Amino acid sequence: RGARWVAQSRAPAVAGRLARRSSSIVPEHGIRLQNEPLSVELEAKANTRFDDLSKQHRAIPGDIETRRKRLIYRSKQRGWLEVDLLLGTFAMEHVPSLTVAEMDEYEAILNCETIDIFNFVTAKDVVPPSLDTPMMARLQQYCRDSPLGRGVEEYAAAKAKSHLA
Repeated sequence: RGARWVAQSRAPAVAGRLARRSSSIVPEHGIRLQNEPLSVELEAKANTRFDDLSKQHRAIPGDIETRRKRLIYRSKQRGWLEVDLLLGTFAMEHVPSLTVAEMDEYEAILNCETIDIFNFVTAKDVVPPSLDTPMMARLQQYCRDSPLGRGVEEYAAAKAKSHLA
């Protein structure tokens, strides 16, 4: 009871101090108030910069070896250990020999959410037509034939081999 009463009794005083403090910060000095919207120019500049950075980030590398390394990295770093192992071991074995068209198909799969990839590859969900490619069939076959789910020893060996331990 005592702590609640103190907090309630002090709330108006604290709110008043904060209001006075924030009102002393003025836009003329280059400091933007928290409620004040961005200027049209600043928002346009930020959107342009974001668009440029997005394009650079999503650009497919022109160098084929850089692209292969990027695909392998993205396969191993999904954030969900089971998918990291499945895609990581698949990528280590198969990405070095993929054609450009196959890499395009594989990258389209990697652009999906991790849970969706897992559900598509394990046939828990129906694969959408845009991803129903020979690469998806190959990945599903790898999932069925892979030793990852057969025992603790195979799982541990795959983790160590893929440097995910």
